[in-house]
Amino acid sequence: MTKDEHDHRNNHGYRRTHLLLVTLLLGLFLAAGLIIVWVTRQQTLPSSDILFLQLLAVVLASLGLLGIVALLGYRYLSQHGLSLSRQNDELRDTQTRLHQQQQIWQHLRDLYHQEIPEENFLQAVQIALRELLDIPRISLWFFDDSAGTMTCRSSLVPSLVGTQIDMTSLDTYLEALHRAPCLATLRAQHDPRLEALRPYFVEQGILSTLEVGIFVGGELRGSLCCESTQPRQWRADEINSVMGVSGLLSQFAESLRRREIEHDLYQHIHYDEVTGLPTIHSLSETLDRTASRMQAFHLVLVRVRGLGHINSLLGQSGGDDALRQVAAEIRGYLLPHRRIPRLVRLPGNQLAIILPGTDLDAWLQQRLSEMLSNLTERAWQVQAQPCQLRFSAGMAHFPSDGEDLPLVLQRAELALKHARQQATPALVPYEPALGEWELQQIQIERELRLALEDEQFRLFLQPQFTAAGELRGAEVLLRWQHPERGLVAPGYFIDHAERSGLIRPMGYWVLEQAVELLRGPLASTDLTLSVNVSVQQLSDDDFLTRIEALLEKGGFSPRRLVLEIVESLLATPGMVMTLCALRQLGVQLALDDFGTGYSSLRYLQEFPVDEIKLDKAFIDPVQHGTDAPLARSIIAMARTLHLRLVAEGVETASQLEFLRQQQASMMQGYYLAYPEPIDTFLARRELQACSAL
Repeated sequence: MTKDEHDHRNNHGYRRTHLLLVTLLLGLFLAAGLIIVWVTRQQTLPSSDILFLQLLAVVLASLGLLGIVALLGYRYLSQHGLSLSRQNDELRDTQTRLHQQQQIWQHLRDLYHQEIPEENFLQAVQIALRELLDIPRISLWFFDDSAGTMTCRSSLVPSLVGTQIDMTSLDTYLEALHRAPCLATLRAQHDPRLEALRPYFVEQGILSTLEVGIFVGGELRGSLCCESTQPRQWRADEINSVMGVSGLLSQFAESLRRREIEHDLYQHIHYDEVTGLPTIHSLSETLDRTASRMQAFHLVLVRVRGLGHINSLLGQSGGDDALRQVAAEIRGYLLPHRRIPRLVRLPGNQLAIILPGTDLDAWLQQRLSEMLSNLTERAWQVQAQPCQLRFSAGMAHFPSDGEDLPLVLQRAELALKHARQQATPALVPYEPALGEWELQQIQIERELRLALEDEQFRLFLQPQFTAAGELRGAEVLLRWQHPERGLVAPGYFIDHAERSGLIRPMGYWVLEQAVELLRGPLASTDLTLSVNVSVQQLSDDDFLTRIEALLEKGGFSPRRLVLEIVESLLATPGMVMTLCALRQLGVQLALDDFGTGYSSLRYLQEFPVDEIKLDKAFIDPVQHGTDAPLARSIIAMARTLHLRLVAEGVETASQLEFLRQQQASMMQGYYLAYPEPIDTFLARRELQACSAL
């Protein structure tokens, strides 16, 4: 008790005693007046005395009555003033608590935005609640559905950390957390909602508890528990504060999961899982930075032959083991070099070596040639089986052999092709004499222009199915009906088309043909057509005008046209305005080959896309009998963000079953259907329509 409270109570007691004495005195006045009245009524006194006594009685009675009325009024006002004083005290206490809650909330928000480690954030939350509620027992429990346990992840009571409770008997508790935002109880050991937790409460001596659910992605993943070993009535402001902190924990968990997925994706994209080496994406970023600073470097491409035979003999694990051994050996050769070369894993059984500097000294060139010879002559042992590997290398220099990275890569590739034709392992540097491929480029470009004029291109459609096998749409693909080579796949001519700029007219031709299909043979259906849009098309000033003109032809819903864009476009300045304008026209947008580009997951929330296409690389592990955790994470993430997910490259029954179990929206691949001519696709559609009748 404070000194002010003590003085207040003493003064109040003194006033009560004083009022009692005054009341007694006034009562005596009133009683005396009544006695005098009674005496005068006896008429035993002279008339003058009686008159005096009557006057005296009137005065005394009046004084007594007036005093009692005044006393009652004073007592009322005193009690009313005391009530107001108590209300002011309570208001001041409430304001103090709210200020404290706001400070704690702001502190936790600041920590959340700093993206500190998970354990540090959880500890900060518990310490803040301890200060706010003035109780020492704050714990965070998380639910593991697969293990069927509820585990204490973090607590201010160290002995609780790691404690597990069987969830099989917690149905009532979990249902209560789902229904109500919180469980606040004064008698925890007797609350029917917490009956299954009673042994824990009795063991820990807990009498009152306040528990709030932690939801991640709309699912109950844990609870924030505030426990008291004394009976406690939880105030409304305390409940609201704990619920707010629980919401912040849910946001933190969502953010943490997103960061983990981003980290896994970054590792998957930038580092090879087999060798641990950087990948082509990492190489491109590194060389782009080096080229932007005009720092010279040599790029050496090393081709490893014989891995395909090992894969067929020992399986994928054998090929992976061989590649790991090769990477380790090459590292050993490069370590003594003073320029600190970098080794990178490339697709197609290739490795790249980046050597900084302008001149390739004789010692290093000799060292590289010896390395290739020694690697080829070495007796390789893979899983106790003798194997033979052959090596060759091509080299190009920046900026001497090319002033941009793509050109340096192309010329290193050209040098490597010539190295592979040599009888012995060789390091072949690029020379202008090797530039005959440039003549081939010119020839192919000429043929592509002629193909546009003579309408040699054909549309093929690869069907897209739901998990139940229902045809829902198709991806529009391009084929070249070459007069000499026959039907040519895009892999032969797309790169040439992009370099020459012919990708623009080719892309617009495909869009026009797709719209005519939607307006014509497919007009009576709800099928969608997905069309790839190139970076060059999206960069055109009149791209939106062209799309609007196609849609104005009418005859179909714009939402049936899906435009596929690559991830790298998301980082292009001003692209969000273009995408928003496309959405306003009514078309849908899909993010192609998701997970293989440079974008961050946050783009999915910032950019208006309707669909993501899961690249086949993420489901390839299922083909080899292993799990595909990244694919599972991306599918779950798409579901959380309410995005349609189309899985590409379904080539086996196991992949199809995996995608069905993960509830992928749609899928396509050779196992389901090969790309087919328009007539074949329309026949497929008619057959499905008839089957549905």
